[in-house]
Amino acid sequence: MKSFENGESTFRDELKKFSDEILDKRLAMGESLIRMKNKQKRLDQILEKAANESNTLKQFEMKYADLKASEEKQHSNVKQSAEYNDFKQQILGNLIASNASGCNDGEAEIMEIVETGNTACSMYDPWTKGLMLNPVRNIKCGHHYDSDSVMSVIRSNMSVRCPVVGCASKIYIQPSHLQADVALQQKIIEHKAEQAAQESFVSSEEDENEED
Repeated sequence: MKSFENGESTFRDELKKFSDEILDKRLAMGESLIRMKNKQKRLDQILEKAANESNTLKQFEMKYADLKASEEKQHSNVKQSAEYNDFKQQILGNLIASNASGCNDGEAEIMEIVETGNTACSMYDPWTKGLMLNPVRNIKCGHHYDSDSVMSVIRSNMSVRCPVVGCASKIYIQPSHLQADVALQQKIIEHKAEQAAQESFVSSEEDENEED
């Protein structure tokens, strides 16, 4: 029995490490996207300023080159921007929500998996808090729900937005927004098989202890 507990502890540690790595990757990706967005915005401003202060093409080219060179010397800390902090809070909020939805007997379990594009998602339905059987993806925000669960909700109320904590989408969920996620379904099947194997191992250990 002790060997199983040690194995379970190691498994949880690996899941925690995996979740932290995914979080770091998503934050780094967000930081990079915000930096590129801000740079493009500043270049657009430089382009407009150079055009307004020039009378000829040659003057424009010289003015733009000077302004761009000056811009490239400036360094901004994206992590101190309000946009990055908002993004970080949204990511952390989603992580907390997905962890909370996976609670079992008072223990919060990290139930996030990697999908195509290094994005993470919960195996649990945000409404029922149960493990999804037929996961569908909302193409408007990227979050997942169990097909039966979401269809039951929107069938009685067509003014329902994504229930995932921190979701920025304000669009009401429509059946046309939902796409079956076969890859996630396969991960859930594998997870259920792993759980069944663990439960079988525990049962056999208890039977052996009783015989002793």
